Amino acid sequence: MKASLFGGAAILLLTSSAMAQEPQQQAASDAASQEKKICKTEKMTGSLTRSRRICLTRAEWQELQNRTKRGVDRMTGDSSGGCQAPSNPLQGSMC
Repeated sequence: MKASLFGGAAILLLTSSAMAQEPQQQAASDAASQEKKICKTEKMTGSLTRSRRICLTRAEWQELQNRTKRGVDRMTGDSSGGCQAPSNPLQGSMC
């Protein structure tokens, strides 16, 4: 009697744990499909033949693009002295 009760409890535990893992696996596969890697090939500076492959998620590519744009904007602002050229030269600097 104890053996059959123990065996039934073991089967119940195994099936319930297998059923609990299915939604977790499904959620993980959904997250993986959303975080799919996008690979791009980039030529190496200073070389005509070398290139490297970069694989990032869509969010990581977007963040890289935003950081690059901020850096270029900062560089162009610094090179102009951070001041805007006056529309009327007689008024002087707008800084």
